Amino acid sequence: MKKRYHVLIIVLIISILIIANIGGTRGKLYVLFRNIPKVKILHNTKDYERLYTDHFAIRYKTKDKEILNIVAKGAEKYYDEICREFEYYPKNKTVIILYDNSEELLKNVNIGEGKPPMGVYYASTIQILSPKLWVPQKGDMEYLFMNEGPMVHEFTHLIIDDIAKGNYPLWFTEGMALYQEYVHTNYEWGKDVKMEQIYTVEELSSSFSALNQYLAYTQSFRTVKHMVDKYGFESIKKILRKLEEGYTLDRAFEMITGDKLGSLDI
Repeated sequence: MKKRYHVLIIVLIISILIIANIGGTRGKLYVLFRNIPKVKILHNTKDYERLYTDHFAIRYKTKDKEILNIVAKGAEKYYDEICREFEYYPKNKTVIILYDNSEELLKNVNIGEGKPPMGVYYASTIQILSPKLWVPQKGDMEYLFMNEGPMVHEFTHLIIDDIAKGNYPLWFTEGMALYQEYVHTNYEWGKDVKMEQIYTVEELSSSFSALNQYLAYTQSFRTVKHMVDKYGFESIKKILRKLEEGYTLDRAFEMITGDKLGSLDI
């Protein structure tokens, strides 16, 4: 009973500190808790072989060296461009886990059953499904992985997560990741969707997971692109720093631009 009481006290203290955001405590606690599932993932893949590039630590089982080389090359290709754009460089090598088996990927990132994604950012790691499992048989594997693969998208998620310490709505990080794909690979998500407004920013913020996902991602991308076009990427970086300080996206946006977040509805 005494042990349970102590646990409740600790949880209460942590909750108060998170709410108060004393000395950036909220962000530090987020990083701490983010590392809990990361430890589990690293344990689950401890028997994987390792390949180290300049900025990434790749864990893999594949015997196909061509696949491994494509993933390593794709990881490094946009690293400097993206980091320079955000003015942020991860302190340590980013862990990439390459899967030959889609079920292992789904299990390690707690997605459950369903169609496996090409890549997932989860717990400060990038999980990649072998391009052999999603590139068409006659497709140019290296070209498609470089230009339509998951590396730019998932690495952007990591950058956003590191800077803002988890303090952002889901639509914003997805929109940012899609925008980076657009900038660096010229891939435009939802290009053929008609330009009428699909969802408002409020709908994206409050109900993202319940919305039609293709349309929600499309609107997220277009909203972020509109934000950059109107206010510039420098404003995006300033907003991210305000998120790091604990402000909501609504408040951070207003502080930096002088406008309400709802003004982005297009």
